[in-house]
Amino acid sequence: MKLKQRLILITATLLILALACNLSPQPTQPAADQGAVDTMVAQTVAAQVSDNPVNPVEPNPPADNPPAEEPTATFTPEPTATPEPTETPEPTETLEPTDTPEPPPSAVSALNLGSPDATYNFDNKGTFYTYSQSDSKVAIADGKLKFTIFDAFDWTIWSFSALELKDFYFEINVTMPADCVGKDRGGIIFGTPIGESDQGINYQVSCDGYYRLFIYDGSNTDYLIEWTESNIINDGPNSTNRLGVLHKDNKITLYMNGQKLETVTDNTYVGKGRIGVNMGVDDHDNVTILFDDASYWEPVP
Repeated sequence: MKLKQRLILITATLLILALACNLSPQPTQPAADQGAVDTMVAQTVAAQVSDNPVNPVEPNPPADNPPAEEPTATFTPEPTATPEPTETPEPTETLEPTDTPEPPPSAVSALNLGSPDATYNFDNKGTFYTYSQSDSKVAIADGKLKFTIFDAFDWTIWSFSALELKDFYFEINVTMPADCVGKDRGGIIFGTPIGESDQGINYQVSCDGYYRLFIYDGSNTDYLIEWTESNIINDGPNSTNRLGVLHKDNKITLYMNGQKLETVTDNTYVGKGRIGVNMGVDDHDNVTILFDDASYWEPVP
């Protein structure tokens, strides 16, 4: 019995010891570093408000690891160039705008003719003939018909167009050269019988402000109007005049710059005739007269 009681006692003691071991407190996990927790929280908050710049949240750095200060950037200034002294510009002269000359007036409104049957601005050859000879030349250039006499002679020469008109009104601008003098002259030839080239009625204006009208029949000259001065004419170098001629039946009425000069009656050329331009110089060589803006109306009232 004593042996049995002793064994029981030993067994109970062992059980008590085993139970005491099971009831011993378990070791706790080490607490998280507070600085790391603060850092994670700050990063989380910063991530949540990074799109809201109005109320930024500054993260709390770990207490044990204070953030290193950002180095302050320094800038070394580039050396600036010493500017060269600038010259004071001289004041430039203000050029006055050049006036574009007004075209000479036309008689069309006064004659109540309406729109022309045709107009020639000489941008191309059109219906006016050109030629080149040793003593004279007719060419189309720069939007003008240019009639040049190389060797001076004291008579009139002409160049025709393909126009053949009866009872018509015809106008054209005639511009004198910069070196024109005296009776340097240009104008219109009309009434020339079809098939003829050495006769017709010539209406002319001169550099010194005169006009005339004459007939050449191939051998003789008949002056219907001798050289006559008129204050209607623009005279002198580079002057431009608009010549107009109204030819109906046996009546010839001359116009200058929109105004009527005079009317004459002649029965020499009363049918359909050719029209062209004429020119003459007496005293000097290499003279060019310009023709532009030709128009005609057919028939006329």
